[in-house]
Amino acid sequence: MGDRRAFIVTGSSSGVGAATALALARQGAGIAVNYSRDPAPAEQVAQACIEAGGDALVVGADVADDAACRRLATSALERWGAD
Repeated sequence: MGDRRAFIVTGSSSGVGAATALALARQGAGIAVNYSRDPAPAEQVAQACIEAGGDALVVGADVADDAACRRLATSALERWGAD
């Protein structure tokens, strides 16, 4: 994705996390939309991020699980790279 700034927003399938993801997407950012249980709300947030001008990737991960956090980070790095 080139020079796009990217962010992992945990808990971004609802509430403050979703609002944060959308605000960043409006600035053209890539967002790893994280959920821990139900992917449907995360998919809706991701679609809203794309419609707002950003890019989005939906990743299920329980942030209390180290291996899941590593998969979340790896997914974002694979999509947008690292600076």
